[in-house]
Amino acid sequence: MIRKTATGCNNENAVRASFEVSQLIAKTGKPHTIAEELILPAAKIMVSALINEKAAKDLSLISLSNDTVKKRIDGLSANIKEQLLERIRMSPYFALQLDESTDITNKATLLCYVRYEHKRNIFEDLLFISLLVHTTAEEVFNTLNEFITSHEINWLKCVGISTDGARAMSGRLTGLVVRIKEIIPSVTWYHCCIHREALVAKKIPEKLKQTLNESVKIVNFIKSKSLNSRLFEQLCKDMDSEHNQLLLHCEVRWLSRGKVLSRFWELRDEIRLFLMEQQFQLHDRLTDFS
Repeated sequence: MIRKTATGCNNENAVRASFEVSQLIAKTGKPHTIAEELILPAAKIMVSALINEKAAKDLSLISLSNDTVKKRIDGLSANIKEQLLERIRMSPYFALQLDESTDITNKATLLCYVRYEHKRNIFEDLLFISLLVHTTAEEVFNTLNEFITSHEINWLKCVGISTDGARAMSGRLTGLVVRIKEIIPSVTWYHCCIHREALVAKKIPEKLKQTLNESVKIVNFIKSKSLNSRLFEQLCKDMDSEHNQLLLHCEVRWLSRGKVLSRFWELRDEIRLFLMEQQFQLHDRLTDFS
């Protein structure tokens, strides 16, 4: 809900418009300054041309400065967070899914998703993201426990925990799950199905493994050199391709293998032409898809 900050009808509508524009900026990930520098001037031009000059001047009532947009987004974010927390508190039970990973900047991040009941339906939302200094079970538990207790969520309503098979998460002596079970002995732990699929995929048949390795070599040939990457992008644009770039495969990113191969297959014609032009040693692999 948007709190009323003005009594006049025009001012009230202007505040609502400011919130809605700020929400749109947040969803698209655009810089806050785009509202004042582009959106508002463009809106005035269109309203002036289609309606009249007076209606265009009324748009000046909408506050879209950089600081205002930031405050609006912060307010919307806080409101969404409070609604989520209230739903979890009112739910008869909830389950958590946690994953700790290191991003490309070498920062350890803990992600926590929550599944809960609301109006007889099951919902799943991102509960929080937190940076970790150490990736030990103790720090992961302390981070999670601090969030749960500080937001007055009842631990006893937690019925399930899903994590990967890492020692910090599922270690049978000092892992995260063991520490949670000290609070809720009845909680059930589930091994993340995506992680299990990733572990199984490591022992794929030799022919499939060879195909994957050759695909990765081709992708690396195109992506590792900036010139090749630019040339391939231009080729894709000239052919009106759906995508302009390939994806890199990372061993520790569980879902990257499938995404890399899917993108590879979608751009197979473009890759074949590029490799033939560059006379790459594996270009013959893309001439027979039977």
